[in-house]
Amino acid sequence: MIELNDTLNKITEMLQTLSGILQTEQKLLIENSLTNQLNEIINKKSQLLIELKLLDEKRIKLSKQFNIQPPYEESPTIAEHWLSITNTTVLLSKINRDNGVIIQNRMNITQQSINYLKKMNSPAVYTNHGYQQTDVISSKRAKV
Repeated sequence: MIELNDTLNKITEMLQTLSGILQTEQKLLIENSLTNQLNEIINKKSQLLIELKLLDEKRIKLSKQFNIQPPYEESPTIAEHWLSITNTTVLLSKINRDNGVIIQNRMNITQQSINYLKKMNSPAVYTNHGYQQTDVISSKRAKV
């Protein structure tokens, strides 16, 4: 049981680290500053999630070994620890979802800006018969 408790302690520490990473990510997204750091933050987050998955697999294996299942009511200390972990993961999931919404909104605004600029650079051209020309016209001038 000590090994299970140690695993839960490691998971708790990693979740605290993940919380800091997610909050930094959100700050960068909201302030729209230092966006070049986002790639580094995303890489750290991905690596941490992989490590958390491995620890959770270890937790599951130990739970089976000791024939104890979440919410670990058989051991009050472990049950309290597990409750803390589940509450933290719910909070972190919400922060991560909020960050995803911020990113999606930014992508939508960027796409709208690109579409607007494309319209600006592709003005409608009409032929001498009054019909809109669909072919792209080169902006180069011919010398006469």
